[in-house]
Amino acid sequence: MKLWGQISVELTVDDYVAAADHQRRLEDILKLVKDAYPEATLCMRERRQRKSQPMVRALPRSATTGRLNDYFERP
Repeated sequence: MKLWGQISVELTVDDYVAAADHQRRLEDILKLVKDAYPEATLCMRERRQRKSQPMVRALPRSATTGRLNDYFERP
């Protein structure tokens, strides 16, 4: 059986200098973890905020059938 463990650390930094400082700290912690788990790795990536999208109102549904097609004319 294989297991996969993950430790997540979410950081908020002002610039790349602060990010590099945090990365060095995490690399020091990783050295301790590697003593027990030699294949441990560190992966750092930028987490971008989701762009907010404007809300769009849904088309009304038919009161009798609940289908959208009842609002459109058929040929």
